[in-house]
Amino acid sequence: MAKRARVLLVAGSGSDGKAIGRALTDSGCLVRVVPPGPDFFTRVNQWGPDLIILGRVKSHPGRAALLRILRNGARTRTVPILTLLESRPSPKAWAQLEPTDEVVRRPVASQELAMRVRALLRVKKLTHTTRRTLKRIQEQARLDSLTGLATHGAFKDRITRELHRAHRYRRPLSVLMADVDHFKLYNDSFGHPAGDRLLRLVGRMVTRQIRKVDFGARYGGDEFSIILPETTKHAAEAVAERLRATIENYAFPHRQAQPLGKVTVSIGVATFPEDVPTEKKLLEAADRALYRAKADGRNLVRGLESLR
Repeated sequence: MAKRARVLLVAGSGSDGKAIGRALTDSGCLVRVVPPGPDFFTRVNQWGPDLIILGRVKSHPGRAALLRILRNGARTRTVPILTLLESRPSPKAWAQLEPTDEVVRRPVASQELAMRVRALLRVKKLTHTTRRTLKRIQEQARLDSLTGLATHGAFKDRITRELHRAHRYRRPLSVLMADVDHFKLYNDSFGHPAGDRLLRLVGRMVTRQIRKVDFGARYGGDEFSIILPETTKHAAEAVAERLRATIENYAFPHRQAQPLGKVTVSIGVATFPEDVPTEKKLLEAADRALYRAKADGRNLVRGLESLR
């Protein structure tokens, strides 16, 4: 059974409001008549209408003010508004009616009013669907299709925000940079589909090892990055070691053919402000620590103290 549209009619308690309410009810809408009194906005927000019809408003704050407030309200700014007019408005009155979506001049047949209401509800439904689709597309564009982690671009946006917050509130912020050891050899030996499967599995392990407040991303190729807010150097190294051991002990396909006899990762760790005095140096420090882990033999976790 289709959900009935909620239409809120702003009008007095006279016969005019009742007649409009009956016409809309007959067309399948769920109608509530609310006078523009002191508790008007509370009642509007509580009911959550799909459409608002603004009838005669003779009391304070007036029609123009009601329109402005409805358009600025968090719960009503996207709700379509149809305004009923008793006479042809002056140029000044037209300017005041700008926030409305539709204007209908009385007298209007109940069938015409019902048709206008249905049209506005269809537009609202289409707009809502379009926004939802756009949001889904935007979210997908920020996710790596192979691993399900965030993309490099999403990582850059997030690290900028987290660095600003860490600097402002003087809180620790750690970053891990991880790289799959000898991935090119694995990819060349067993083909790109096998390499993709390996990266997909590593991505899942990254997701399972971090908290909801953390942020995992595929930084590029076989390199992964993790943002750890509110995390000290010691705690970040523990996370990195846990991830390294999980991957080392996992039974990846063809792992025996790798130089170490298994699939492994090297991880660099850096923490602000403990390791670096300025937030701009954090990614650079994590990257340097990663390459030191590679140079020291791979399958290792290295922090910035290894560089001193």
